[in-house]
Amino acid sequence: MEKAGSYHGKGCIRFLILSLAFCLGGCTHLERPKEIVGSSDTYIDWGKNPPGPADRAKHTIVGKRPFEWWYFDGHLDNGQTFVGVFLDPSFTNGKPGVTFSLYNKDWSKETRLLSLEGGEMKASKDDVAVECPVGFVRRLDDNTYHVLWDMEGIRADFRLFTTAPGWRPQGGDGVNEDNLDFFWTVHQARNRIEGTLTVGGVAEHVTGTGYADHNWGRKPLNEITRKWIWGRILAGEYTIIYADVDYYDPAIRSRPLYIARNDTVLVGSGSPTIRQTDFATHPVLKRHYPRQVEISFSEGDVRADIRIRQKALIEEVDLLTVSDLSRFTQWIARTFVARPTYFRVMADYEGSITQGGKRDKISGECMYEIMGFE
Repeated sequence: MEKAGSYHGKGCIRFLILSLAFCLGGCTHLERPKEIVGSSDTYIDWGKNPPGPADRAKHTIVGKRPFEWWYFDGHLDNGQTFVGVFLDPSFTNGKPGVTFSLYNKDWSKETRLLSLEGGEMKASKDDVAVECPVGFVRRLDDNTYHVLWDMEGIRADFRLFTTAPGWRPQGGDGVNEDNLDFFWTVHQARNRIEGTLTVGGVAEHVTGTGYADHNWGRKPLNEITRKWIWGRILAGEYTIIYADVDYYDPAIRSRPLYIARNDTVLVGSGSPTIRQTDFATHPVLKRHYPRQVEISFSEGDVRADIRIRQKALIEEVDLLTVSDLSRFTQWIARTFVARPTYFRVMADYEGSITQGGKRDKISGECMYEIMGFE
């Protein structure tokens, strides 16, 4: 039944794409925005609580095309950066899968991507525990994860020790409510990495700093949101996570801001102001991304003002190429229907965080991402 359903789904997608192509003509052009500003009239409190076992575990999702993933990234002290994801199933092709990307100091990268059959990935519904032929996620205790990717000449065997707590945004206004289609929790806002990285048979003991979160939903992402920007800043003792998600449903506002100082959460809010400006257009993908992002927040005795400026585009992905559609169907889709894309940007940041009248200046290097489905 699964294979028949998958085949039927592909056929429907191809028929829909071809029909839209002939009916709509060339409709994938998007004007480059001058600015995008996300703001709220009132303060939205989303709490400061970490996720519980049910939030971390595999979910039973009833919907049109459910998806779920556990995401990890980190910057190693040797100058390398990694991003690894376990998908069960993937939002691009409906199959379980694993990805791992390793970036070198110059941001050149090696990427591994593997789609699995349904029975090859096992995920617990009691707490986070994911096992498959090329890796696993195991929660050892309240503060420690053990993760492994072993894929085509790259083996990353890491232990992740929490240094800034996780976060489960909660409180209405479009976050983690039962009636929604998209859900998100942070397992570790910041962690300390220790482990072994083996590339081409050469093993190296590595340390570093990283992050872990978890996303799931009920139907295709392109039917939930037009686009989002998401980023994280590690500024000395401060850990900052922010995003602005553009939902199709105008009643849903999702603009999270998390700020922790060491292991204490200062801000868990849904109402920062996030301003995106100075948009660039990718010459091949024909989609736009901001080269400047500004974050401002003020509530109680906490104020944050941060400016982020692009210095390098380090990843650009045509998301149709990682779907299970044929090349011809992909061409029809990106030419006439939609051009879903992903950008990852390396940037510099500067600004300040004020608490109780004490103002700390912050500056350094960070990354942010832009996901688009139009």
